[in-house]
Amino acid sequence: MKLPLPTLSIHSFFFALFISASFSVMGQEQPDSSSNSAEFTLSQAQAFALINHHSAVNSDLDVKIAIKKIWETTAMGLPQISAGGSYRNSLDLEFSFPDEALTVPGNEFMAIFGADNVSQGKLDVSQLLFSGSYIVALQASRTFKDLTENQKERNNIEVATEVARSYHLVLVAQENVAILEKNLTTLKKSIAETEALVKVGFLEETDLDQLQLMSSKLTTSLGSAKVSKNIALKMLKLSMGMKMDKELTLKDNLETVIEESNMAALTASEFNLSNNPDYKLLTTQRKIQHFVVKRNKMERLPSLAAFYQYTNTAYQLEFDFYKDANWLDAQNIGLSLSVPIWSSGMQGAKIKQSQFELMKLDNSIEHFESALTLQHSRAVSELKLKIANKVNATKGVALAEKIHNRTAIKHKEGLASSFELSQMKNQLLEAQGSYIKSIFELLNAKVELDKLQYKF
Repeated sequence: MKLPLPTLSIHSFFFALFISASFSVMGQEQPDSSSNSAEFTLSQAQAFALINHHSAVNSDLDVKIAIKKIWETTAMGLPQISAGGSYRNSLDLEFSFPDEALTVPGNEFMAIFGADNVSQGKLDVSQLLFSGSYIVALQASRTFKDLTENQKERNNIEVATEVARSYHLVLVAQENVAILEKNLTTLKKSIAETEALVKVGFLEETDLDQLQLMSSKLTTSLGSAKVSKNIALKMLKLSMGMKMDKELTLKDNLETVIEESNMAALTASEFNLSNNPDYKLLTTQRKIQHFVVKRNKMERLPSLAAFYQYTNTAYQLEFDFYKDANWLDAQNIGLSLSVPIWSSGMQGAKIKQSQFELMKLDNSIEHFESALTLQHSRAVSELKLKIANKVNATKGVALAEKIHNRTAIKHKEGLASSFELSQMKNQLLEAQGSYIKSIFELLNAKVELDKLQYKF
C-alpha cells in the first residue's frame, strides 16, 4: 500500500499554526522608516516592535497619563483660585422708592433695594490645610504609576513573545520550503535517470509514472509551503507593527537561533518570582488595595481648609456701568472645618469591605506563587522533552537519508523499483517533517520559559 505524502500533513500543520496565531496577534501597522526594506535579527525585531506596535505605544501613553494623574492629585492640595461674575435684572420688585429719592446723595442704602440691575464680580481662593483622604490619595497616585509601569512591562513581554513566535514560524516555514525544494530537485534527477532506463527497456514505464506522480504532489506541496511562508512573514510584520508594503528580511536562521538560545543554561537557571511581570502586577495591586483601606479609615478624620473671598457688586437703575452705579466691595477670610460624627455604620462597612478585598488579594498572591512555581517547573520539563525530541528527530533524518540514498543507488542499478524509491522518499519527507516540527516545538517551549523568567 502506498503511503501518503507527509508533506501534505506538514502543510496542514503550518496552516493550523497560522490560523491560531492570526487570532492571537492583534496589531496595527505603524509607520516604518523611509527605507522600503529592512533586515532584522530576532532581538532587533523585538526592539522594533516595542517602539512601533500599537499596544506598546498605548502602554507608553498610559505611563504618561499616570504621571499627569499624580500632578492632578497633588494639585488638589494646592491653592485653588476661581473668578466669576453675574448679572441680575429684577422684573418686579416687591417694594420701590421714588426715583428722586434714589438719586439723593447719601441714599446708597435705598439705592441698593431699589435697583433693578445688579452686577457682581467675585474672586474665590481656597487652600486645603488637612485631609487624611488627600494624603492617602497622594501616596496611592504614585503606586498607580507603578501599576501602569508594571502593565507596560507585562505588555512588552507579550509583544516580545509574539514577535519571537512569529519570527520562529517564518524560519521554520523557510526551512520547510528549502527541504521541499531539495527533495524536488533530487526527485527530478531520479526522473531523468529513470527516463533513460525506460528508453533502453531496463525499467518499465510504470516506474517513471510513479516518480512523476510523486513529483506532481511535491510541486503542489512546495507551492502551498511558499504561500504559508508568505503568510508567516506578513504575520511577523503585523506583530512587529511594520507596514505590510515594506520588505522584511530575516538575518537569523534556525541554527543560529538555537545555538544562541543556550537551552542547557536556560533549563538550569533558577526561577525568581519577583522578575515575573504578572507577579509584579499582582503585588502592586495589593499595594493599591492597602491604600484603599487606609483611605477609608482616614475619612473618619476631620478636614480643614482656609478660604478668601472678594466680591464687588454694582446696583443700578439702568444697566450701564458708567452711569448711576453704586459699587460695594466685600472681603471675607476664614476657615472651614468638617468633622464626621455619625454615619450609621456606613464608614465601618466600607472599611471592612476594603479589608476583605485585601485578604482576597493576599490569598490570590499566595496561590499565584504556587501556581507560577509549578508552571515554571512544567515549562522546564517541557523544554527538556523538546530538546530530546529534536535530538531524536535529527537522528531520524540522518537514518532516513541513509536509507533513501541506498535505495536510490539500487534503483539506478535496477535493483529497486520506483515504488520502493517513492516509499523511501516518503519516509525521508516524514522524518524531515518531524524534524521541522520538533524544532518549532522546541523554540516555542523556549519562548514560554523565557516569558516566565522575563528573559527578553
